[in-house]
Amino acid sequence: MTPENWRRRQDLHYRVRDFFQKRGLLEVDVPVMSMAGGTDPQIDYHEVSSEPTNEKYLATSPEFFLKRLLANGFGDIFSLTHAFRKGESGERHNSEFNIAEWYRIGFSAEDMQKEIVDLVNCITGFNLPLKRTTWKNAFENVPLDKLKLEHSNWTSEEIEDYALTTIIEPTLGKGCAEFLIDYPPERAALSKIKNGIACRFELYINGVELCNGYEELTNYEEQKKRFFEDCEKRKLTGKPVPKIDENFLSAVKKGIPECCGVALGLDRLYMLALDKKNIEEILLFSDNDA
Repeated sequence: MTPENWRRRQDLHYRVRDFFQKRGLLEVDVPVMSMAGGTDPQIDYHEVSSEPTNEKYLATSPEFFLKRLLANGFGDIFSLTHAFRKGESGERHNSEFNIAEWYRIGFSAEDMQKEIVDLVNCITGFNLPLKRTTWKNAFENVPLDKLKLEHSNWTSEEIEDYALTTIIEPTLGKGCAEFLIDYPPERAALSKIKNGIACRFELYINGVELCNGYEELTNYEEQKKRFFEDCEKRKLTGKPVPKIDENFLSAVKKGIPECCGVALGLDRLYMLALDKKNIEEILLFSDNDA
Protein backbone atom coordinates (compact mmCIF):
# COMPACT_ATOMS: atom_id res chain seq x y z
CA MET A 1 0.00 0.00 0.00
CA THR A 2 1.27 3.46 -0.89
CA PRO A 3 1.34 6.30 1.65
CA GLU A 4 -1.29 8.11 -0.42
CA ASN A 5 -3.70 5.14 -0.31
CA TRP A 6 -3.13 4.85 3.43
CA ARG A 7 -4.03 8.53 3.83
CA ARG A 8 -7.24 7.91 1.88
CA ARG A 9 -8.10 5.00 4.13
CA GLN A 10 -7.35 6.97 7.28
CA ASP A 11 -9.56 9.80 6.08
CA LEU A 12 -12.41 7.28 5.85
CA HIS A 13 -11.59 6.06 9.37
CA TYR A 14 -11.78 9.59 10.76
CA ARG A 15 -15.14 10.03 9.01
CA VAL A 16 -16.50 6.89 10.66
CA ARG A 17 -15.59 8.25 14.09
CA ASP A 18 -17.08 11.63 13.20
CA PHE A 19 -20.32 9.96 12.06
CA PHE A 20 -20.87 8.38 15.47
CA GLN A 21 -19.78 11.40 17.49
CA LYS A 22 -22.15 13.69 15.59
CA ARG A 23 -24.98 11.31 16.51
CA GLY A 24 -24.12 11.51 20.19
CA LEU A 25 -22.51 8.10 20.71
CA LEU A 26 -19.69 7.80 23.23
CA GLU A 27 -16.48 6.16 22.03
CA VAL A 28 -15.09 3.55 24.43
CA ASP A 29 -11.84 1.61 24.54
CA VAL A 30 -11.93 -2.09 25.41
CA PRO A 31 -9.31 -4.86 25.72
CA VAL A 32 -8.41 -7.14 22.83
CA MET A 33 -7.61 -9.98 25.26
CA SER A 34 -10.03 -11.61 27.66
CA MET A 35 -9.98 -14.34 30.30
CA ALA A 36 -12.97 -15.92 28.52
CA GLY A 37 -13.88 -16.49 24.90
CA GLY A 38 -17.02 -16.43 22.82
CA THR A 39 -18.82 -19.74 22.41
CA ASP A 40 -20.20 -19.29 18.86
CA PRO A 41 -19.77 -22.69 17.12
CA GLN A 42 -19.09 -20.96 13.78
CA ILE A 43 -16.13 -18.91 15.01
CA ASP A 44 -12.66 -20.13 15.91
CA TYR A 45 -10.56 -18.08 18.29
CA HIS A 46 -6.88 -17.55 19.12
CA GLU A 47 -5.84 -18.65 22.58
CA VAL A 48 -2.80 -16.98 24.15
CA SER A 49 -1.07 -17.83 27.39
CA SER A 50 1.87 -16.52 29.33
CA GLU A 51 1.45 -19.20 31.99
CA PRO A 52 -0.39 -22.55 32.03
CA THR A 53 -2.87 -21.18 34.57
CA ASN A 54 -3.40 -17.82 32.87
CA GLU A 55 -4.98 -18.58 29.50
CA LYS A 56 -6.47 -15.67 27.63
CA TYR A 57 -8.27 -15.28 24.33
CA LEU A 58 -7.91 -12.70 21.60
CA ALA A 59 -11.33 -11.09 21.22
CA THR A 60 -13.38 -12.16 18.19
CA SER A 61 -15.36 -8.95 18.77
CA PRO A 62 -15.66 -6.33 21.53
CA GLU A 63 -19.26 -7.39 22.17
CA PHE A 64 -19.04 -8.75 25.72
CA PHE A 65 -17.04 -5.81 27.01
CA LEU A 66 -19.42 -3.31 25.42
CA LYS A 67 -22.45 -5.02 26.91
CA ARG A 68 -20.84 -4.90 30.32
CA LEU A 69 -20.58 -1.13 29.86
CA LEU A 70 -24.25 -0.99 28.80
CA ALA A 71 -25.17 -2.70 32.08
CA ASN A 72 -23.26 0.03 33.89
CA GLY A 73 -25.22 2.87 32.35
CA PHE A 74 -22.92 4.00 29.52
CA GLY A 75 -25.81 4.44 27.08
CA ASP A 76 -25.22 4.69 23.32
CA ILE A 77 -21.61 3.62 22.70
CA PHE A 78 -19.26 2.64 19.90
CA SER A 79 -15.83 1.08 19.58
CA LEU A 80 -13.38 1.09 16.66
CA THR A 81 -10.96 -1.71 17.40
CA HIS A 82 -9.20 -4.86 16.20
CA ALA A 83 -10.73 -8.32 16.36
CA PHE A 84 -9.21 -11.75 15.74
CA ARG A 85 -10.60 -14.93 14.21
CA LYS A 86 -8.57 -18.04 13.62
CA GLY A 87 -8.41 -19.53 10.14
CA GLU A 88 -10.13 -16.65 8.37
CA SER A 89 -7.87 -15.58 5.50
CA GLY A 90 -8.65 -14.80 1.88
CA GLU A 91 -9.64 -12.01 -0.49
CA ARG A 92 -12.20 -10.67 2.01
CA HIS A 93 -10.77 -12.06 5.26
CA ASN A 94 -7.77 -11.38 7.46
CA SER A 95 -7.38 -13.15 10.79
CA GLU A 96 -6.80 -9.75 12.44
CA PHE A 97 -9.24 -7.16 11.20
CA ASN A 98 -10.77 -3.77 11.97
CA ILE A 99 -14.28 -3.63 13.37
CA ALA A 100 -16.82 -0.96 14.28
CA GLU A 101 -19.31 -2.12 16.89
CA TRP A 102 -22.03 0.05 18.35
CA TYR A 103 -25.16 -0.13 20.49
CA ARG A 104 -28.27 2.03 20.47
CA ILE A 105 -30.65 2.08 23.43
CA GLY A 106 -34.30 1.70 22.43
CA PHE A 107 -33.54 1.10 18.75
CA SER A 108 -35.42 -1.56 16.81
CA ALA A 109 -33.70 -3.65 14.14
CA GLU A 110 -35.30 -1.40 11.52
CA ASP A 111 -33.97 1.73 13.22
CA MET A 112 -30.47 0.29 13.27
CA GLN A 113 -30.63 -0.82 9.65
CA LYS A 114 -31.43 2.75 8.59
CA GLU A 115 -28.46 4.06 10.58
CA ILE A 116 -26.15 1.46 9.04
CA VAL A 117 -27.16 2.50 5.53
CA ASP A 118 -26.60 6.14 6.51
CA LEU A 119 -23.07 5.22 7.60
CA VAL A 120 -22.33 3.20 4.46
CA ASN A 121 -23.57 5.96 2.18
CA CYS A 122 -21.66 8.60 4.15
CA ILE A 123 -18.37 6.70 3.88
CA THR A 124 -18.69 5.42 0.31
CA GLY A 125 -20.40 8.44 -1.24
CA PHE A 126 -23.01 6.08 -2.68
CA ASN A 127 -26.74 6.62 -2.40
CA LEU A 128 -27.81 3.02 -1.94
CA PRO A 129 -31.47 2.34 -1.16
CA LEU A 130 -32.32 0.02 1.72
CA LYS A 131 -33.82 -3.36 0.88
CA ARG A 132 -34.92 -6.17 3.19
CA THR A 133 -35.17 -9.86 2.29
CA THR A 134 -36.38 -12.50 4.73
CA TRP A 135 -34.45 -15.72 5.28
CA LYS A 136 -37.49 -17.66 4.06
CA ASN A 137 -37.73 -15.72 0.80
CA ALA A 138 -33.99 -15.95 0.19
CA PHE A 139 -34.21 -19.75 0.28
CA GLU A 140 -37.45 -19.94 -1.69
CA ASN A 141 -35.88 -21.10 -4.97
CA VAL A 142 -32.87 -22.93 -3.52
CA PRO A 143 -32.91 -26.70 -4.32
CA LEU A 144 -32.28 -27.88 -0.75
CA ASP A 145 -33.63 -31.40 -1.45
CA LYS A 146 -31.18 -31.81 -4.32
CA LEU A 147 -28.32 -30.55 -2.17
CA LYS A 148 -29.28 -33.05 0.57
CA LEU A 149 -28.99 -35.89 -1.95
CA GLU A 150 -25.64 -34.62 -3.19
CA HIS A 151 -24.28 -34.13 0.35
CA SER A 152 -26.00 -36.88 2.31
CA ASN A 153 -23.37 -36.84 5.06
CA TRP A 154 -23.97 -33.16 5.82
CA THR A 155 -26.28 -31.81 8.48
CA SER A 156 -29.21 -29.59 7.49
CA GLU A 157 -27.35 -26.59 8.92
CA GLU A 158 -24.25 -27.38 6.84
CA ILE A 159 -26.37 -27.63 3.69
CA GLU A 160 -28.04 -24.29 4.45
CA ASP A 161 -24.65 -22.69 5.07
CA TYR A 162 -23.37 -24.02 1.74
CA ALA A 163 -26.46 -22.75 -0.09
CA LEU A 164 -26.20 -19.37 1.61
CA THR A 165 -22.54 -18.77 0.70
CA THR A 166 -22.56 -20.25 -2.83
CA ILE A 167 -26.06 -19.56 -4.15
CA ILE A 168 -27.73 -16.78 -2.17
CA GLU A 169 -25.03 -14.37 -1.00
CA PRO A 170 -23.61 -13.59 -4.49
CA THR A 171 -27.07 -12.31 -5.53
CA LEU A 172 -27.62 -9.99 -2.54
CA GLY A 173 -27.05 -6.24 -2.54
CA LYS A 174 -27.02 -5.59 -6.27
CA GLY A 175 -27.42 -1.82 -6.54
CA CYS A 176 -28.73 -1.58 -2.99
CA ALA A 177 -27.95 -2.15 0.67
CA GLU A 178 -29.76 -5.45 1.22
CA PHE A 179 -30.46 -6.82 4.68
CA LEU A 180 -31.11 -10.50 5.20
CA ILE A 181 -33.65 -10.55 8.06
CA ASP A 182 -35.98 -12.82 10.07
CA TYR A 183 -33.52 -15.61 10.75
CA PRO A 184 -34.77 -18.98 12.05
CA PRO A 185 -34.58 -19.27 15.87
CA GLU A 186 -31.79 -21.87 15.75
CA ARG A 187 -29.62 -19.16 14.16
CA ALA A 188 -30.48 -16.48 16.69
CA ALA A 189 -26.91 -16.24 18.09
CA LEU A 190 -27.26 -13.48 20.73
CA SER A 191 -30.44 -11.94 19.36
CA LYS A 192 -33.94 -11.92 20.77
CA ILE A 193 -36.55 -14.29 19.40
CA LYS A 194 -40.02 -12.86 18.75
CA ASN A 195 -42.93 -14.92 17.45
CA GLY A 196 -40.59 -17.73 16.47
CA ILE A 197 -38.26 -15.45 14.47
CA ALA A 198 -34.76 -14.33 15.46
CA CYS A 199 -34.31 -10.53 15.51
CA ARG A 200 -31.05 -10.81 13.62
CA PHE A 201 -29.92 -9.20 10.37
CA GLU A 202 -26.91 -9.08 8.07
CA LEU A 203 -26.08 -6.49 5.42
CA TYR A 204 -24.88 -7.36 1.91
CA ILE A 205 -23.60 -5.05 -0.80
CA ASN A 206 -22.50 -6.50 -4.15
CA GLY A 207 -22.63 -9.99 -2.65
CA VAL A 208 -20.32 -9.09 0.24
CA GLU A 209 -21.44 -9.33 3.86
CA LEU A 210 -20.62 -6.13 5.76
CA CYS A 211 -22.23 -6.52 9.16
CA ASN A 212 -24.16 -8.67 11.60
CA GLY A 213 -26.63 -7.18 14.05
CA TYR A 214 -29.33 -8.01 16.58
CA GLU A 215 -32.06 -6.73 18.75
CA GLU A 216 -30.04 -7.86 21.72
CA LEU A 217 -30.92 -10.74 24.01
CA THR A 218 -31.25 -9.39 27.56
CA ASN A 219 -32.66 -12.44 29.38
CA TYR A 220 -30.07 -13.96 31.74
CA GLU A 221 -31.44 -17.52 31.84
CA GLU A 222 -31.82 -17.69 28.07
CA GLN A 223 -28.33 -16.28 27.56
CA LYS A 224 -26.78 -18.86 29.88
CA LYS A 225 -28.74 -21.65 28.13
CA ARG A 226 -27.46 -20.60 24.72
CA PHE A 227 -23.87 -20.53 25.95
CA PHE A 228 -24.11 -24.11 27.17
CA GLU A 229 -25.82 -25.21 23.94
CA ASP A 230 -23.02 -23.61 21.94
CA CYS A 231 -20.40 -25.42 24.01
CA GLU A 232 -22.12 -28.75 23.34
CA LYS A 233 -22.11 -28.04 19.60
CA ARG A 234 -18.40 -27.23 19.77
CA LYS A 235 -17.72 -30.51 21.56
CA LEU A 236 -19.65 -32.48 18.92
CA THR A 237 -17.58 -30.96 16.12
CA GLY A 238 -14.30 -31.46 17.96
CA LYS A 239 -13.66 -27.77 18.47
CA PRO A 240 -12.02 -26.43 21.64
CA VAL A 241 -14.42 -25.11 24.25
CA PRO A 242 -13.52 -21.74 25.77
CA LYS A 243 -14.21 -20.60 29.29
CA ILE A 244 -17.65 -19.02 29.54
CA ASP A 245 -17.51 -15.30 30.24
CA GLU A 246 -18.97 -15.11 33.75
CA ASN A 247 -18.37 -11.35 33.91
CA PHE A 248 -20.56 -10.93 30.86
CA LEU A 249 -23.26 -13.18 32.30
CA SER A 250 -23.19 -11.14 35.50
CA ALA A 251 -23.78 -8.01 33.43
CA VAL A 252 -26.78 -9.63 31.72
CA LYS A 253 -28.13 -10.64 35.11
CA LYS A 254 -27.62 -7.11 36.42
CA GLY A 255 -29.59 -5.80 33.48
CA ILE A 256 -28.72 -4.72 29.95
CA PRO A 257 -31.11 -2.08 28.59
CA GLU A 258 -33.33 -2.90 25.62
CA CYS A 259 -31.10 -2.11 22.68
CA CYS A 260 -29.90 -2.99 19.22
CA GLY A 261 -26.26 -3.66 18.37
CA VAL A 262 -24.21 -4.30 15.27
CA ALA A 263 -20.66 -5.27 14.32
CA LEU A 264 -19.43 -3.97 10.96
CA GLY A 265 -16.23 -4.98 9.18
CA LEU A 266 -14.40 -1.72 8.52
CA ASP A 267 -11.85 -3.23 6.15
CA ARG A 268 -14.65 -4.41 3.85
CA LEU A 269 -16.35 -1.02 4.07
CA TYR A 270 -13.10 0.67 3.05
CA MET A 271 -12.64 -1.84 0.22
CA LEU A 272 -16.06 -0.80 -1.05
CA ALA A 273 -15.33 2.92 -0.73
CA LEU A 274 -11.91 2.66 -2.42
CA ASP A 275 -13.02 0.13 -5.06
CA LYS A 276 -10.57 -2.57 -3.96
CA LYS A 277 -11.15 -6.28 -4.55
CA ASN A 278 -8.68 -7.77 -2.09
CA ILE A 279 -8.42 -6.93 1.61
CA GLU A 280 -4.62 -6.85 1.32
CA GLU A 281 -4.98 -3.70 -0.81
CA ILE A 282 -6.26 -1.68 2.16
CA LEU A 283 -4.02 -3.12 4.92
CA LEU A 284 -0.48 -2.07 5.73
CA PHE A 285 0.27 -5.63 6.91
CA SER A 286 -1.85 -8.70 6.14
CA ASP A 287 -1.71 -12.33 7.26
CA ASN A 288 0.77 -12.96 4.46
CA ASP A 289 3.39 -10.48 5.66
CA ALA A 290 2.66 -9.73 9.32
